[in-house]
Amino acid sequence: PYGLPTPLDGTASALVRPYLTAHEEKEEAVLRQRRRLTLVLAADFRIDLDRHLIGAEKVAA
Repeated sequence: PYGLPTPLDGTASALVRPYLTAHEEKEEAVLRQRRRLTLVLAADFRIDLDRHLIGAEKVAA
């Protein structure tokens, strides 16, 4: 008698804390900038880099 006949789905909610998403976006931008700088410096000094050195994830073949 005191509620909805079906339970609410918490994953369907669009409630997100905007400061968390902004922080995550900033972290991603900093990582991309660091990777880009590493690749440019490696190209300038002709250094061969492995994927683990620049933080790149494995790509599906």
